[in-house]
Amino acid sequence: MAAGGPASELIMFIVAVIVAGTVAGALAYVTNDIAHGINDRGAMMADQLRTDFAIINDPQNIPVSGTGPYNYTFYIKNIGKESFAFDSSSVQVFIDGNIMPPSNLTFTDTSGNAITSLNPYEVGQIIVTRGTALSSGAHKIVVVLENGKRRSLVFEI
Repeated sequence: MAAGGPASELIMFIVAVIVAGTVAGALAYVTNDIAHGINDRGAMMADQLRTDFAIINDPQNIPVSGTGPYNYTFYIKNIGKESFAFDSSSVQVFIDGNIMPPSNLTFTDTSGNAITSLNPYEVGQIIVTRGTALSSGAHKIVVVLENGKRRSLVFEI
C-alpha cells in the first residue's frame, strides 16, 4: 500500500501538468488569434482614416449641361492623406437611392481630362449622365469609394 500512494500522486501530478499545458496552449492560441484580429482591424481603420473625401458642390447650384441627355457635375475633393482610385469600377454613385450605371459616369480632373486616381488635396469631377432631367426640388447624391467610405450631399434643382 505504501508504494501505491506515491505512484497515484505522481500520476495525478502528471495528469494535472498535461491538463494545465493543454489549457495554457489553448489560451495562447486564442490570445494570438485575438491579437492578429486586432492588428488587422487596426490596419483597416488606419487605411480608412487616411482615405477621406468631400463632395464640395454648392447644393443650391449643381452644374448641368445638355438638353437630353443631361450631364450633372459633382466635384469631389480628396481631403485624406492617401490617393484613391477614381473611376467607374471603384466608385459607386447613387442619386435618390438609385445606383447610376458605370457607363453613365465620367471621371475627370477639373480641366476635363480623364483620370483614374485622385491624389491628396486634388479635386476631381464626377459627371453623371441621365436620359431625363431631375425634377425640381431636393435630391440626394451618395458617393461610395471601394473601401466603403461614403459621403452624401442633399442638393436642389
